[in-house]
Amino acid sequence: MELRQLKYFVKSAECLNFSVAAKHLYITQSTLSQQIKQLEFELGFELFSRSSRHVSLTEAGEEFLPFARRTLQDAEDGVQRLYDLQHVKAGRLRVGVTYSLSTVLTEGLLQFMKEFPDIRLEICYKTVNELLALLKEHKLDFILSYKPLFDAPEVESMPLFENALALVVSKDHRLASRRSIKLSDLKNLPLVLPSHGLQARMMLERLLQGKGIELVSKLELNETNILLQLVSTGAHATILSTSAVFGNARFRAIPIDEPGNTMEASLLSLKGSYQKAAAREFIKILLDTEAVKRRLVSWFN
Repeated sequence: MELRQLKYFVKSAECLNFSVAAKHLYITQSTLSQQIKQLEFELGFELFSRSSRHVSLTEAGEEFLPFARRTLQDAEDGVQRLYDLQHVKAGRLRVGVTYSLSTVLTEGLLQFMKEFPDIRLEICYKTVNELLALLKEHKLDFILSYKPLFDAPEVESMPLFENALALVVSKDHRLASRRSIKLSDLKNLPLVLPSHGLQARMMLERLLQGKGIELVSKLELNETNILLQLVSTGAHATILSTSAVFGNARFRAIPIDEPGNTMEASLLSLKGSYQKAAAREFIKILLDTEAVKRRLVSWFN
């Protein structure tokens, strides 16, 4: 059994299409099929159920898949440890970021690229649920996100700063001078809201629970930048974390004064997983940025 065969098996299991898997692996379909059959022969089990129109995992294939993934990840971690021991500043770093914390990342990115120009950065923007799924599949090294509002026992959280959910308006909006606002004050405002599944929306739903307050939503979007473009016209307001517009003079973030309105920005990683030297360096740089240090003050100041 070879690591190459395990890699072919895992990709085929993800695609459930040998032709598509072969293209991802940059090999011919006949080579892929041959290697999978050889692996099945060595194991003494069929891993795939094949028909003219459909490919699916057998029971043996489903049982074997997590072990194959773990073996490949352990091998990759071992190679990474050797690179780190030799102080090789090369390779890649895969960082997941939720939309509302994109502004926190920019300063750290620029500094990291300056100090480690030979490390390739891959930045992925998605919802926290999508990012956690990628993290569990070892497709990300860590995530910059607000701490999940649900249990994630396999995930380790390193706190960065606390934040609040806020009413975000343009600087010329009639409420722009407010220091804080109550949920009940939002009932009749024309709002454009983040979509279900985004952390700001999940936090909002938690704050609204049991209060009998219904907000007027004209539009829902899963793209923060477009929400802010609509807010910039002055005709609408939205509800996001204060970090979403930190340092942007075009907007005002008015914290919502409600018990429990605390969001913890964190770095999320898998418990027990090996952390690359590049990841450790990036985190050190991030912690030292003004974008993080200036947010350590209370959001009501």
